[in-house]
Amino acid sequence: MPLSSPPPGAQQVKVGFYPVAIYDLDQASNTFYADAYVWLRWKGDIDPSSTIEFTNMVEEWGKQLEPLMEAPKTLPDGSKYQQFRVEGRFVQPFSLADYPLDHHNLGIRIEDTTNGVNQLSFVIDEDSSGIDQKLEIPGWKLQGWRGEILEHAYGTNFGEMEQPSNYSVANFEMVIERPLSFFLWKQMLPLVIVVMAALVALLVNPRSLDARLALPMGALLSAIFLQKGYSDTLPDLGYLVFMDKIYLLAYPLILIVLIRAIVAFLKATQASDAEIEQMQHVDRKVVVALGISFAVGTAVVTALR
Repeated sequence: MPLSSPPPGAQQVKVGFYPVAIYDLDQASNTFYADAYVWLRWKGDIDPSSTIEFTNMVEEWGKQLEPLMEAPKTLPDGSKYQQFRVEGRFVQPFSLADYPLDHHNLGIRIEDTTNGVNQLSFVIDEDSSGIDQKLEIPGWKLQGWRGEILEHAYGTNFGEMEQPSNYSVANFEMVIERPLSFFLWKQMLPLVIVVMAALVALLVNPRSLDARLALPMGALLSAIFLQKGYSDTLPDLGYLVFMDKIYLLAYPLILIVLIRAIVAFLKATQASDAEIEQMQHVDRKVVVALGISFAVGTAVVTALR
């Protein structure tokens, strides 16, 4: 939970954060790699540089946590200072309900392993923290960063009577989001083309059943493969993502085109030329109605996401 201010009597430790690289962001495993500088500045008897840990860092064998000085140095104001170079894989649960218009907070959490929140409390170094200007995450837009102090209540003393159960946590987050162009050109454009191909089938003469069925059936298969293409890049989810809901609009539309093509063919086998022309006139209205319905449905799903 958020910690608005350090508890009275707790030693305050100012924590700074400066990432220089974020890479290998893997939504399937809910992890990312980060390379950053972290520094501590404090006054008091407790040396936090020897007891901090990164609680959401995984893969112990691959992590790197190196102090840049052999021992904390004393600054002119009497405070102690230590700086670290940190590199490793961090776990971050991703919510993909809004995919491909999703945004995420890549968090790195620092906690003291020994001293409880009443003994030691972190404070964010807002003035010096930031993000390297050359830091880029391919496929994502970096929106900025934020830092907050939390209180981690474990709810247990881990079997030791004098062991504290609440600890101060410095939580740094980098806010990222997918570019709008990814949604428009790589996700929506192929689907819109597929839907248009299906609708074009109704502009063909009702007597040409093969042509009227080939287009929507091809569109149906294409839609299935397009959906599978992006689904394979995501972890197994127990809910529909935003893009799935748009595909749920496209599938009924394509099925309606198929049904309309078959029904019109059955009527066209014994219809006169005048009746065929009337049927084509109705088909054109159906094309317009289905196209508008898909556009409106997509807009509504987007607005309600």
